[in-house]
Amino acid sequence: MRTHLEIEAKYELDDGQPLPDLVGIGGVVSMAVHAEMELTATYFDNETHSLGAAGATLRRRTGGEDDGWHLKLSIADSERLEVRRDLGRSQTPPAALTALVRALVRSASLVPVATLVNRRTVHHLLDADGRVLAEVADDRVSGQRRDDVDSDVGTVTWRELEVELVEGDRALLEELDAAVRAAGIASAGSSSKVARVLGAGSAGFSVQAQPTRRRRKTPVAVVLLAGLRSAVTDLLNADPLVRLDRTGAPQRMRSAVVRLRAAVALYGQVVPDKRTAHARAELAWLESVVADVDELDAARARIREALAAEPKELVLGPVGRRVARELAAARRTAMSLLRKSLDSPRYLDLLDAVASLAASAPAGSGDRAGDVLPDLADRAVRRAERRIVELGRSGTEEECGRRLRGAERAVERARYAEALATGAAGQGAMAQLLDEVARLLAEQASCDRAQELLRGIAIQAHAAGENGFTFGRLHGLEQLHAAALQRRVDKLRKQVKRLRTV
Repeated sequence: MRTHLEIEAKYELDDGQPLPDLVGIGGVVSMAVHAEMELTATYFDNETHSLGAAGATLRRRTGGEDDGWHLKLSIADSERLEVRRDLGRSQTPPAALTALVRALVRSASLVPVATLVNRRTVHHLLDADGRVLAEVADDRVSGQRRDDVDSDVGTVTWRELEVELVEGDRALLEELDAAVRAAGIASAGSSSKVARVLGAGSAGFSVQAQPTRRRRKTPVAVVLLAGLRSAVTDLLNADPLVRLDRTGAPQRMRSAVVRLRAAVALYGQVVPDKRTAHARAELAWLESVVADVDELDAARARIREALAAEPKELVLGPVGRRVARELAAARRTAMSLLRKSLDSPRYLDLLDAVASLAASAPAGSGDRAGDVLPDLADRAVRRAERRIVELGRSGTEEECGRRLRGAERAVERARYAEALATGAAGQGAMAQLLDEVARLLAEQASCDRAQELLRGIAIQAHAAGENGFTFGRLHGLEQLHAAALQRRVDKLRKQVKRLRTV
């Protein structure tokens, strides 16, 4: 499989509207026609359009310079990751691509849902050295839903403009965007062509949907369900990135799981629903598997940085080679377990469970959000304070690690509850304090994991007759740093308490 990161912007164009003049913008010295082509693509999804609801598309495209199977995954604003496979003879999506979207469709089959024909003219934006900074595609598109393919009913036609970075940077895209808008060209209503053909009507909930606007009188169950749905979407979007082992993907998935645990817990406090207990238990299992890789990645980075900063005279023996080998082996093992977990029936059952919970109709007493959420947030903050106090207690390494993870979860629940209560995530004084506590706790967890790894590497080095001095030194430095972090966390806890009781 090949991957390509798309960073682009899309715009609406009328039939007779000229292309904007982009020469002189951000180092662009010329704009030249590169190619004209006709692209035909068949798009696949399940019957409820789960891929589209998650901002993903899967297509088989012929024509142009990159014909083949393309899976596009939402990464961030204006960014999508395209995973490509060769065209081949089969009309059925390749197993390598369907495996990546297993969490999105689960047991449902992928079937053709639409066919699009795109007559494209590609222009290159060149700098003074002849480098291609960006591509400008003038697209004239005709599309049909699969159930309308034998008739002219349901045919959708439109023209749009795509501006995609090649060797240019984000700053260039922002300048080009401003120039396109200044020419009177509006942004496209959808980042996906097939979404225009299929239109509204996908079952479930969509990452493109606007978040529920919370008011004091909004029923609290409505607010909690909106947060729950958003957290489920974050988890589903992170899943294929973890399967591809993209940098930072385990951290992204873990953050989504922890936030989902918080969302389920708060929902269960307000709405009596027996499903929440099972969902919370299964999310705890999933978090432990993902956390293993996430903490390992953070600890590996710490060890490498610490070793690079050591004076050469204090690095005794083949330390760098030993560290690289042992850390690589540890990561392979952790990723293997994570992938097996993501392919397990247990994980898929969990996704079905949280999706079912998130799809629930608002229930409960009808209490207003403004009356309930502040109390939930206060209780969550108090709970986080208690968990932080427990970190100072002595105990076995396993007990200390368990308390640290418990404190991390409690702080995340407090952050989540505070954001719901105030309707302004990360903007208030309490939110900023909790953000800093969460950051320090995550760093403390990576310190602890680094110490564990260094001990294991030192044992392997000793068994091989190598000098263990450097490993012991790095271990001691991590211990000192972890203790300093603990003191800073406790100091912030006192600030949180003072702010809460004001």
